[in-house]
Formats: sequence, C-alpha cells, structure tokens
Amino acid sequence: MGTIKKLDWNNLKHEYGVDGQRLLPWNGNAQSPFPFGGAYCICRSKTDSLAHVNSPADEEEMFIVISGKALVNINGEMTEMNQGDIVHIPAGDHHYVSNPFDEDFHFYALWWNGEILSEHTNKK
Repeated sequence: MGTIKKLDWNNLKHEYGVDGQRLLPWNGNAQSPFPFGGAYCICRSKTDSLAHVNSPADEEEMFIVISGKALVNINGEMTEMNQGDIVHIPAGDHHYVSNPFDEDFHFYALWWNGEILSEHTNKK
C-alpha cells in the first residue's frame, strides 16, 4: 500500500512569503524515496512571494498551479499563471510570485538538484 500524507491546514508555515507545508521528503527524512522536495503553497491575495534565486546554485524548481491566478516573474519577465499551468524555473533564475488578484493562488512547488538526483539514483 502506498503512503498518504495529508495537508495540515491548521499548521501552515509562512516561508518565502507564502503560506504552506513542505510535504516532501516524508517527515523531513533525507532518505526520501523521491528525487525531489515538494511543498503545497498559497500566495495570498494582494501579496508577493519572496524574490530569490534558489540555493544550492544547481537547484531547479517547478510550480504546478492548483487554483487561482497569479503572475510569475522569472528574470523580470511576468507571465500570468492559471489553474492547470506548469512553470519550470531553471537553476540560477531570479523568480517570485505576485498575486494582485482578489483570490488566493494555490500551487505545488517541486525542487531538485544534481545531488538529490544522484542520491536517489545510487539507492536503486
């Protein structure tokens, strides 16, 4: 049987300017069966996430939009994102989410780098 990890809506953490919960790796375990980390994120209405470049330097990221809409800024280029859209943020790219709209923006963030992928491949 697979593992189910439920989102704890009452204990969301404010991190990188969004409210959310890190769901991967399982229970913060570095020996995760997955070659990536992940978090459910909510960029609240009329707020922005923290503008940043991912660290470590080779870390890439992907956002999968669950609901709402927002503007995703990658290296100064703004793109509107809507439910079902996916955005890839290459390593080294400056990025943030801006939500000037009246509805909260829900998305799932996944991140990975060479070290995570290498560790996962070597476990097999």
